[in-house]
Amino acid sequence: MVLVAIAIHLAISNNAEIKVAQELQASSKTINEFWSMRSRQLQDSAAPLARDFGFRAAISSGDDETARTALANGAARVEIANAFVIRQDGGSVSIDGTLDPAIASDLWTKLDEGWQGGALRIGDSTYQAVAAPIEAPALVGWLIVAKPLNAAELTSLGELSAIPLKASIARHDNSGKWVFDGSARLVTPQFEKLLNQSSFSGEIEFLGDNAVHFRPLGKSAQGVDAVLILEYSVADALAQYNSLKIAVALAGLAGLAIILFATRRIARGMTRPIAALQDAAERLEKGERINLEVGSDDELGRLTGAFNEMSAQIVERERDIAHMAFHDDLTGLPNRVMFTEQLEMSLRKVVSRKGHLAVLCLDLDNFKIVNDTLGHAVGDALLQEVSRRLTGVLGDHFLARQGGDEFTILLTDEAGPLKPETVARAVIEAIGQPIDHAGQPLFVGASIGIAMAPDDSLDPQDLLKHADLALYKSKEAGRGQFRFFELTMDEQAQERRKLEMALRVALQQGEFELHYQPLFDLERNEISGFEALLRWNHPERGQISPIDFIPIAEDTGLIIPIGEWVIQEACRHARDWPDHIRVAVNVSTVQFRSPGLQSVVIQALAQTGIEPSRLEIEITESIFLESNESILAILHGLRSFGVRVALDDFGTGYSSLSYLRSFPFDKIKIDRSFIMELLVDSNASAVVHAIAELARALGMETTAEGVEEAGQLEALRLHGCTNVQGYLFSRPVNATDAIAMLSESPQRATA
Repeated sequence: MVLVAIAIHLAISNNAEIKVAQELQASSKTINEFWSMRSRQLQDSAAPLARDFGFRAAISSGDDETARTALANGAARVEIANAFVIRQDGGSVSIDGTLDPAIASDLWTKLDEGWQGGALRIGDSTYQAVAAPIEAPALVGWLIVAKPLNAAELTSLGELSAIPLKASIARHDNSGKWVFDGSARLVTPQFEKLLNQSSFSGEIEFLGDNAVHFRPLGKSAQGVDAVLILEYSVADALAQYNSLKIAVALAGLAGLAIILFATRRIARGMTRPIAALQDAAERLEKGERINLEVGSDDELGRLTGAFNEMSAQIVERERDIAHMAFHDDLTGLPNRVMFTEQLEMSLRKVVSRKGHLAVLCLDLDNFKIVNDTLGHAVGDALLQEVSRRLTGVLGDHFLARQGGDEFTILLTDEAGPLKPETVARAVIEAIGQPIDHAGQPLFVGASIGIAMAPDDSLDPQDLLKHADLALYKSKEAGRGQFRFFELTMDEQAQERRKLEMALRVALQQGEFELHYQPLFDLERNEISGFEALLRWNHPERGQISPIDFIPIAEDTGLIIPIGEWVIQEACRHARDWPDHIRVAVNVSTVQFRSPGLQSVVIQALAQTGIEPSRLEIEITESIFLESNESILAILHGLRSFGVRVALDDFGTGYSSLSYLRSFPFDKIKIDRSFIMELLVDSNASAVVHAIAELARALGMETTAEGVEEAGQLEALRLHGCTNVQGYLFSRPVNATDAIAMLSESPQRATA
């Protein structure tokens, strides 16, 4: 009701403001018409005298006495308070002969600008005046007739309106500020701001409690000279609504009293059953099954019946929620929460009776490939079949699904001696059997990590962590295997975490550095480029091998910002080399998963200004195992921009030849394993020769890695390799030494 009262008050106030504006506009029109009528009367009085032959003759001949007499007679005849003539020669003729020459001069300027009527300041008074030309027959002067705009006149103007208006005149004083004419009232800063900002186009302004309307009384080149101000009090307009406001307030109070009385009566009839419902709700919250007696068929009776039905549904729903909270939706197996509770309970038994238990963490091998290639529906069906097989193998042992393709198994010694190895082998064998899908067999495997209690830990979280570490090691060992947790695994994991934290700091603190190993062109017998090799100068550990930190950077995604830095730094250094020297940068598989790789390369080239052909991106064939189409799209995009692409470690994968067919590489790098056996194994020599011939046939360059002996170099020349690199020529050097190496004699490839 308070909100309604406020709304009514605002509506009344808004309506009053609208009505005030409308009435003020209407009154303004009336006063405008009156002003125009008086202007016409003054013009009608001035015109005959200005055209009188004797008067014109007196003015043109300079007979001021005759002109003054004519002015006095004419003014008295039409009841004009003031009349005077301004001659073209600058002189003036007035009734009393006291017209200020400055006023005459200023007025003549206005007349030249087109002024013919309006408010006119003469001495200490303001007049409504009009001008009539005196022509004999050429213009010899102007006749000005005026009536005063004093307090009485302004009061009469206000009385022309149907509403109580206050009329006043504001004008510019000698300093250019606005003042109220003939009044001691001061123009406030707010009022002056309103006057200065007004366009004098008839708009209604609100200043405090007053609605204000401005009417210009005269204009010159400098703007408005005087303004008629009409003011109407909004408070006076609102006064007529006071009775309505009082009526609304009284009606509100009466309604409130009625509502309070009715509410009390109704509450008495509802208190007892509602109190019973409240008590029942509190008991239901505690888990009790409640059934209230329905004593009536009214609203409360129906509410009681609905409460009884709700109580029964809540009990059933809580049973379902409890099952959902502790079980996996897809397989129906216990979930991570229930497994943790079961593990905690079993560990307490192990402590109390000095028993043993085993936790097995199981992860499916190749599940991601099945899920990505055949779809999630097939993946879900596969997980359900694996769950059924595990349940059949494990019997009464506790099995849970942790999420994704991960399962956990809890083995206790309550039924007999623990045999985790036997269980692990049985599980791996069961899951390894083919799974039928639409008549086609699907093959997945399982890797298992095993942790024992109390030997490995008595803390459930630590035990799960240890089993997970063992699982990680079993996957590293080749999948389809199981491993027991060993203390060194935890130490390795701790060391890995420390290295990961240090790696993040190294990226921020600028601890990385690029070294460069030269590549020699065997045909030109000179350095043709450098391979950029990342080095980490740890402030405490010293040099950390890329073999130790690159896998961690790839697993954590840090390889993306690190790789971006490597590309930018390599291009920056290459900018200082001769234009024919290229720089090769190894790019990780993880970097190709990032959509910004191509932008990083283009940005580095643009910032350094080196030619795209001087940058060589080296990739391994392992990147093709994930997404052939996306990888090829990125490679083609880089190559179309002019960047060279090389296939690293060629010959060590499973399908290198198919990659050569699917993408036209600029270079293939022969793996160092073949170079090491080049002089002692004829098969290695044959492979190197075949790769060189294949590259030549496909129009690609070849680089032999790991050249350390002069005999290897000569053999590679005979086989037709185009480039070599290795310790025979130089170990990797820093950027400064690389520049120095370029300035030396290039004949080192003859060693």
